[in-house]
Amino acid sequence: MRVTTQRPLLERLAPLVCRAAFIGIPMAGGVAVLWLLQIPRFLYDWTNPVLGVAEVGSLLALPVLVFSLRYCLKLPGSPRGLYRHVLDFFAMRSWHPALIAALIGLLVVPGVWFFHVDKELFSLLRIMGWRGALKSGDFRDDLDRVATLYQLALMGGIPLLFGLHMLSRWQTKRRFLVWLLLPIFFLGTAVAVVVIGTIAHFANN
Repeated sequence: MRVTTQRPLLERLAPLVCRAAFIGIPMAGGVAVLWLLQIPRFLYDWTNPVLGVAEVGSLLALPVLVFSLRYCLKLPGSPRGLYRHVLDFFAMRSWHPALIAALIGLLVVPGVWFFHVDKELFSLLRIMGWRGALKSGDFRDDLDRVATLYQLALMGGIPLLFGLHMLSRWQTKRRFLVWLLLPIFFLGTAVAVVVIGTIAHFANN
């Protein structure tokens, strides 16, 4: 007599979850970056209700999709080949250490650069306090500029980060090469910030 064992539900749904994450993570990430400016505007009640809901929804959806995908990629029969490399990038799984360093830089450098160049935000905060500063137009403008800088950095840097990830998967015997390309990654991100910012400026005028 043949005995059949039924696989757990999530294991049976794993291919569907992978496909949903393949589509959903870039979409949710794109919405989160595109409407990033809504985050500081939550603080002073200037947010657009529709865009604000879209921003919050995308930020909530991203970790759910990422952790679901990470779990599914550990299961037997998970995808292989090019599709797997892309899913590993979306799940931030098995990343080359240089990619982790690049991501940390992408998240830290814009803020450090902004606060080094423009110290007014902290000055207003120290003088006026949090509630008083939120009523200041200059403080609000600074918060918007910080959000815009991160928006441009993520728009320019994430595609380059993906390219770096794919290179790390193809150059398995020369993994040091990815470290050597880090300066080019940051330079390319800086150039992309300038180009995207310039295009957005002229598009709005």
